[in-house]
Amino acid sequence: MSSAFHGRRILLITPRFFGYEKALCTALEELGAIVRHVDERPGNSFAAKALLRLHALRPLVRPMVRSHYHKAFQSLEGEPFDDILVISPEAFGEAELARLRQLQPRARILLYMWDALANKGWEGARAERFIAGFDHACSFDDADAARYRLELRPLFCAWQQPAAGAGEPAFLFSFIGTIHSDRYRVLGALQCAAQGRPLQTFLYPYLPSRKLYWFYWLTKPEVRAASPEAFHYVPMPYGEVQTVFRSSQCIVDIEHPAQRGLTMRTLEVLSSGKHLITTNPHIKAYPFYRPDRVTVIDRQAPSLPDPLPRPSPLTEAERHTLSLRGWCEEIFRDRS
Repeated sequence: MSSAFHGRRILLITPRFFGYEKALCTALEELGAIVRHVDERPGNSFAAKALLRLHALRPLVRPMVRSHYHKAFQSLEGEPFDDILVISPEAFGEAELARLRQLQPRARILLYMWDALANKGWEGARAERFIAGFDHACSFDDADAARYRLELRPLFCAWQQPAAGAGEPAFLFSFIGTIHSDRYRVLGALQCAAQGRPLQTFLYPYLPSRKLYWFYWLTKPEVRAASPEAFHYVPMPYGEVQTVFRSSQCIVDIEHPAQRGLTMRTLEVLSSGKHLITTNPHIKAYPFYRPDRVTVIDRQAPSLPDPLPRPSPLTEAERHTLSLRGWCEEIFRDRS
């Protein structure tokens, strides 16, 4: 238990994202904090998420957002918080921030972006005005950090990583993740680059809805060539993800082309001691990058080195920096 967190009352306003919000609550509680959580979005259905992400249609969802935060703030009445952390706001806006200031005048209100600001609809003067309303703001994206004068802080490895599997790996590389942007095309090209290698590959392309498959079928030629059964519509259970990790020589991560920050998967792979194959060249600027740990590929023409390097282990300091505990200590540190 950390004395810096003991008894601190912390409110988290975060999107629900593959259980990471639960991991964050648990980590803070283990450090000694008293934690409450509010879902950043008013709903997590395909339609609600789509309306929020299509910025021109956001006025249609504003009444639902206002109702959501009215109820959420009512439920917190009489609970004073020491810290409030808002993560990657998409529904939460300037009106909600102003109301929170009124209700929690003594709280320190922090912002952390685990997505690019533009991807959440925050750009230019509007983004600057919004960021200025927080006591401190951090981003995982170095371009956003430089443009908006935010503190750059990479994401974290939320889960305890498995020990390396015994014996020879079953898979040359594996990918388990959501399909978006050009991911499916890059994965197809990577599979072609792996042909002739002695090990097979493992792909688990996830879509949150069959409706999204049909949308991609209309808009992405590479998806049009695949049947709906080529995709999975239920996230893989975490225990199974760990089994695949242990059985893989390398793990593939393909970042969204509109962002530069390191994904959760990047840090999970590094922490696991596995070799990372990534399309993100910006990882080379981080202190934990080593060529033997990371192979950076060209997303337009992926190729694989032969043989793939054996990664050097992380130091204890690197492992702490990438851990969820290390992230919490840095995000909530006293900056007075």
